[in-house]
Amino acid sequence: MHQGVIIVNPHVKPDHGDYIVLKNAEDEAVFKQLKKYGKARILHPLNPNYPDIELSDKHQYRVIGKVVEKKKRY
Repeated sequence: MHQGVIIVNPHVKPDHGDYIVLKNAEDEAVFKQLKKYGKARILHPLNPNYPDIELSDKHQYRVIGKVVEKKKRY
C-alpha cells in the first residue's frame, strides 16, 4: 500500500497550476489544483469522476496553504 505525505505552506500565495489544501463550508479539508482563467478561479479535482468547481459566492472555500512538497512512502 502506498502512502503519501504532503507539506503545505500557509504563507505562500498559490498561483495557476498549484496544488492547494482548502476548507469547505462544512469545515472539511479538500485537496485540489487551482486553475485561473482570466478572473475565473477553478478548483480542479485530482479524481476525474468529480467536476471542476468555480469559486464564487455559492462555493466558498478558505485556503489553508499551497502544497510545496510531496513524498511517497511504501
